[in-house]
Amino acid sequence: MLLRKAVIILSQRGQKKLLGLSLLKRIILNGSQAGIKEFWLFHPDLEQTKKTLMELSSDSRILDREIRLKILGPESSIQTLESSLDDDYLLLMDDDLVLSPDLLSRLEEKLVSIDQELVTIKISGKEGQQEHIPGFLAVKPGSRVESVLKLVVSGKTGSEIAAEADEEPAPVIISDSFAVKVIDRNSFKRAEKLLLQTGRKPQDGLIARVINRRVSLFLTRYILKTGISPSALTAMIFTVGVLSVFCVAYGRQLLVLGAFLFELASVIDGCDGENARLTYRMSKSGGAFDITADAVTFVSFFAALPVGLYRTTGQNLWLYLGAFSLLSMLVFYLHLIFYARKTGLGHNIVAVVKEIEASRNNPEFQKPFDRLASKVAFVFRRDFFATAAFVLIVCGLARETMVAVAVGTFLQAVYFAGYSRRQLALKLNQADAKS
Repeated sequence: MLLRKAVIILSQRGQKKLLGLSLLKRIILNGSQAGIKEFWLFHPDLEQTKKTLMELSSDSRILDREIRLKILGPESSIQTLESSLDDDYLLLMDDDLVLSPDLLSRLEEKLVSIDQELVTIKISGKEGQQEHIPGFLAVKPGSRVESVLKLVVSGKTGSEIAAEADEEPAPVIISDSFAVKVIDRNSFKRAEKLLLQTGRKPQDGLIARVINRRVSLFLTRYILKTGISPSALTAMIFTVGVLSVFCVAYGRQLLVLGAFLFELASVIDGCDGENARLTYRMSKSGGAFDITADAVTFVSFFAALPVGLYRTTGQNLWLYLGAFSLLSMLVFYLHLIFYARKTGLGHNIVAVVKEIEASRNNPEFQKPFDRLASKVAFVFRRDFFATAAFVLIVCGLARETMVAVAVGTFLQAVYFAGYSRRQLALKLNQADAKS
């Protein structure tokens, strides 16, 4: 049985905004992400329901996801909903619930093994304690559905329906998730804090987890109140990166400022992705823009650094070293693009770094250089090299930074050329073995 339809009981609390989205809109988009495509709205005041439906229908995120919104009220609508359920469970939710992004998907997995007419949800904490989710009920198709819907239309909440049921609903226990009913200031703050943490990414490096992500999430909390789009935010972050390039290329007294702006762009780089994930505005074009802006900033900064050193010292050596670094970067990115097309890994260097780090467990990649590469691959994450460049330049080691970049990019290009060739050959051999 799957989750494809839901009934949402409307209230004034559902209109409250949390991190750029009303609670009602957030729970609909959350449900859509889990595969729910049809939402029936109920409020005792039919005109209020129609007004809410019109407001929701004008949101591009709901339109793009082809979410169907309907009104629950008349007897005919109850019969229509009941007859369309097939084998799907019907979800009943209050509109002031804030759920973790993965909760509904995990619930669907649990419902496969449940054979009871009414199901409630409990969240299991790290210490084993269980917290019941009020205002949340799953109803199995059958005779129970009609009576539950009639109770909804009569003004009963999900919690009241569960409490008054003839038999106690079966609890489904889900761990490592959260659900908060936002009814006061404390619950609002708790929901906000928990939602912000979902803006993190599992592939974050050490510096990103400890420093950058803390700062970006703090800023995102306030940025979301402005309504700025993720793409506009990416453009602003890219502008900071471009300013860092101009400062470093000027050299002399602006080297330190350029390094600071480069580090700042790296720290706030997470804000656009957090914005997109928390407001359900992820898109392929936005992701491509973000990756491209990061790559251009990286290459431009380390192309500008030797120019700045030349302007500062008057020595041609730095221009030659810069040209050598750019050539190494070009070779690396050409191999990366070719490898991405063959494997579907993606052009994001973080994905490559993660794969190289994981190769330490592959018996085909146990040579000394492979083991060393898997241990030092983290230095090519933006959070690390931006912070390292900033610290070194501030400490007066801009020249040493440039030498390290030249050596590092050359070794990176040489190693990845061999690594990608061996990986592609290995994947080809595995495909032949299967066929």
